[in-house]
Amino acid sequence: MDTCHTMDIKAYLQRVNLTHSKPPSLSALRELHHHHVHSVPTESLSMHSGEKIILDVLWIYDKIVVRRRGGFCYENNGLFLWVLQQLGYHPKILAARVKDPKTGIYGSPFDHMLMTVELEGRRWLCDVGFGEGIIEPFPLEDGWEEEQDNNVFRLRVEEDEWYLERKEEEAWRSLFRFTLEERTFDDFREMCEYHQTSPCSFFVKTTFCSLQLPCARLTYIGHRLISTKYTKGGGSVKTTQELTEEEIPGLLRDKFGIVLSGKLIPKDL
Repeated sequence: MDTCHTMDIKAYLQRVNLTHSKPPSLSALRELHHHHVHSVPTESLSMHSGEKIILDVLWIYDKIVVRRRGGFCYENNGLFLWVLQQLGYHPKILAARVKDPKTGIYGSPFDHMLMTVELEGRRWLCDVGFGEGIIEPFPLEDGWEEEQDNNVFRLRVEEDEWYLERKEEEAWRSLFRFTLEERTFDDFREMCEYHQTSPCSFFVKTTFCSLQLPCARLTYIGHRLISTKYTKGGGSVKTTQELTEEEIPGLLRDKFGIVLSGKLIPKDL
């Protein structure tokens, strides 16, 4: 694949429906973060259409900005890392272990990539690569609880481990846990390989594409399209539509703006 074009911050801003960049500030960071999660899906379509993911920011830029695709956390947050650096922020990379909702077990140390940015005397958690995660930067403070468009979240610390939790009905569900040890993008190489090749990886087991909408989320998974509407205080209402194999490419194009180069082989969880 030809990726000899240069990376252009203006093209990225167009991709996330912003007209121009602003100097670093909390409001500018919120806007960037918000626009990214509302424009770029979290998806595993590469693993099911014969595409190899390369942990290289130029390759990721080509996929998300030029080919208008989405990606998993290393891609979405890898691109966002580059964007923040270009715009004069000083992001620090962190690694998290994701909690499996079925088994309750946390994954490997480099399971998920996220970042912090220091602004206005506080540290802010940034994460544009976790489907059900935060929509806007989140203050890195023990016990901080905040309602965003898609749910109520809170951070909790036990010894040196931080837990990001999401409210579901009346209970808190842990999404992932992380430490504040600074990492490099390269540290995620092995897990990036694992998540696109291991039969145990959620991304290999499931074909999905999920995009945040205003107070809602649209998720294609296997042979279903799930629409979730969020209600105040952590509630949600879901509707599911069954899909035939023939309907899936058109749905990905119309609902997510995605056209794949290879044939998609759908897999249900």
